[in-house]
Amino acid sequence: KFKEIDIVYYLASSSIPASSYTKPINDIENNLIPFVNFLEAMSAIQLKKIIFSSSAGTIYGPLKGKIVETVDKKPQSPHGIIKYTMENYLLYYLKKSNINHTIFRISNIYGECQDISKGLGLINTILENHINQKKIEIFGDGSNVRNYIYIKDVVRAMSLFASEKLSSSQTFNLSSSENLSINDVIKVINTIVDRSLDVIFIDPRGSDLSRVEIDNTLFTKFYPNFSFTKIKEGIKRTFNHLKKQNKGLIIWFST
Repeated sequence: KFKEIDIVYYLASSSIPASSYTKPINDIENNLIPFVNFLEAMSAIQLKKIIFSSSAGTIYGPLKGKIVETVDKKPQSPHGIIKYTMENYLLYYLKKSNINHTIFRISNIYGECQDISKGLGLINTILENHINQKKIEIFGDGSNVRNYIYIKDVVRAMSLFASEKLSSSQTFNLSSSENLSINDVIKVINTIVDRSLDVIFIDPRGSDLSRVEIDNTLFTKFYPNFSFTKIKEGIKRTFNHLKKQNKGLIIWFST
């Protein structure tokens, strides 16, 4: 079946930074090796292009200021190390087998239908716990800064490249234009929900970075008319969806 297609989206990942932190071998066995096997299979059928979902914050590590694609990479978790290794394998197969690629280094996704069972997804976890009248546990003091991007923006952005030329390769940060602390996110959510959030702060995790500000300038230059959903609007849509569903059970991918 793969012989009849030109482009493949590779979205699979079995881990998150926190889960990989204490079991680094799992990322090699469950993510890296299957990915290399996949690339070998795609090489055999002469696939033209792969669109790959990488991870923004975990690839770059603890860097200061706005982070652009060309900075030195300093991943601090096995999840980030393996994601970066997978990117380098794409470069290898570009040279070896002429398989082009588009790499999206995606920031923190939230939105309708995200699966939080792996422990990933701050915004959805807060909303689901609030709806189900559970306490909301925040690792650290809430000052950690991240970029949050609405899932439908991610889908729209990645789908654009299905129609792009298959004979070129690119790497983009895929992030919104809003970098917020966890405390900022809590403030936004409190303006949307029906009652104040029940938040408690607990010990920070070793895998968490204090500040990751992803710069999306390269992507917006490529698609200047692309509009990102404002975080308040995205959270409102997500909250309304979760209220109707009562809980989110459908999966999206993690980065």
